[in-house]
Amino acid sequence: MEQQKPVKPEELDVALSHLSRAILPKVLQVQQGIVRATHVFMFKKGLTQLMPLMLSPITDPLNHGVVDASITYAEQLWSLTKSMIFHKQLALLNPDLNSLYIVSPNVRLEFADRADTGRHLFEFTQIDFEFKDKDRFYVMEFMEELVNYVFDRLNKEIPDVLLDLRGELLPQYEKWPVYRTEKLEETLGPDYEHVQSESAPMPFWLLNHRREFYDKEDPKKPGTFLNYDMIWPEGFGEGLSGAERENEYNQIRKRMQEVGTSESTFRHYLQVAQESGLPKSAGGGFGVERMTRFICRLNDVNEVTAFSRKPFFPSLF
Repeated sequence: MEQQKPVKPEELDVALSHLSRAILPKVLQVQQGIVRATHVFMFKKGLTQLMPLMLSPITDPLNHGVVDASITYAEQLWSLTKSMIFHKQLALLNPDLNSLYIVSPNVRLEFADRADTGRHLFEFTQIDFEFKDKDRFYVMEFMEELVNYVFDRLNKEIPDVLLDLRGELLPQYEKWPVYRTEKLEETLGPDYEHVQSESAPMPFWLLNHRREFYDKEDPKKPGTFLNYDMIWPEGFGEGLSGAERENEYNQIRKRMQEVGTSESTFRHYLQVAQESGLPKSAGGGFGVERMTRFICRLNDVNEVTAFSRKPFFPSLF
């Protein structure tokens, strides 16, 4: 058995202090309210709930590096789920499924450079959703409506908690601004997302990011991508990432080669794309903890958690 280093008294004190914060029960009420309202919203909109997977031979390769999190089981390599992006797409192969959502635990073992961003946890919950035969405009409108619905429900259900945590009730937003990434970067510089977020009075959309192979490239404008990020205002940063999906076999392989994704790892996914065809779809996923952080106006997303999940910080529980 591996020798465990002894726990220092001060480390235990830090862990217990994090768990014993007076603000925590109210923050958890907000988080619970987000999930409860989202379930109701998804039901009203006709989405089918898919149960989460924690292990899979394939998972999101992400557009940035993380510490590998995989195990060998039954002579097969399994990864801890970084997101269920491919499972959403595959589930929609069922002819009677047109839309779905998942309250999905994600494990992303971030490197130390993300420890102090205030936005990153190495384990978090994402609410993923996907629509067959829909485009980015549909998804963006869906998310805008979802945010207003959740905020309205929280205002009605826990107004005293919101007033205590943020000093006011939550707003109802009209049509959100939309920016293109390359134009905002040209205007504001390399830290464009944070600069725009700090000055924004309401959430906004950022379009056209160059990232993973599954984000659809515009067939009419090569080099332009049909993806979108939702950015919270007041400096809170990214809250949702989404896109229309690549679904054609040759285009998927082309994009894999461009970004350096292993075709061997995704050989069964590629086989389905080649032989059965993947459905045209669009979707996204938003972080529950990040939405909670924004609502509660907390400095660090780790303040949302009962048990610390801050990257590269020691955790005893």
